Amino acid sequence: MTVSVTVRTGRPPTRERIHLAQFLTAVHQIYGPNWAELSRRTSLSVSTLQRTAHRSGPVPREENVITYLQGITDDPQAVTDAMGLWRRARAEERGRLRTLRAPAPAYVRNEADLLAALAAAYEKDGAPPLRTLQRRGGNAGGTVSVLPLANASRIINRICLPTDQRQYEAFLTGCNIPEHALDLWREAWHRARRVRPPT
Repeated sequence: MTVSVTVRTGRPPTRERIHLAQFLTAVHQIYGPNWAELSRRTSLSVSTLQRTAHRSGPVPREENVITYLQGITDDPQAVTDAMGLWRRARAEERGRLRTLRAPAPAYVRNEADLLAALAAAYEKDGAPPLRTLQRRGGNAGGTVSVLPLANASRIINRICLPTDQRQYEAFLTGCNIPEHALDLWREAWHRARRVRPPT
């Protein structure tokens, strides 16, 4: 028995949302299983799974995309590829990235540039929940987080920079900036902190 769901939305699907849906659908068509079996494997309802792979409607939750794929295949590359598509779909859906006009880390000159670059890094990562950002950033020993939620919110909203370099790097780690790219970000931090606005 085939179960289908119709997703109605008042806005057309974005280009990146379509790309994500095409990828998820292709993986499902290649490996199976049917919707009922996939629901059993993932503990997600059939309607949730179908919405995850549908080309219209809001971009699905990150964890649902990962669960969907892990229920279909044990190939980690499929999850990696899907996460790249998911992040682009989220950034396009939110529409904030293009308004930031953020420079690349190598071209950061001052604190305003760095705030825009940090906000852009967050958007490019799909704007994860603050608690996810905090968890990825790690702890300062025990259960104390390096990146408090209030600070993360202020950074994202370009109100203020991280309090120190350790918190700065925790934010970058939370945004999935890879280790090999951190040197450019460290240089940007030092440049921006040396240039102070006139009083």
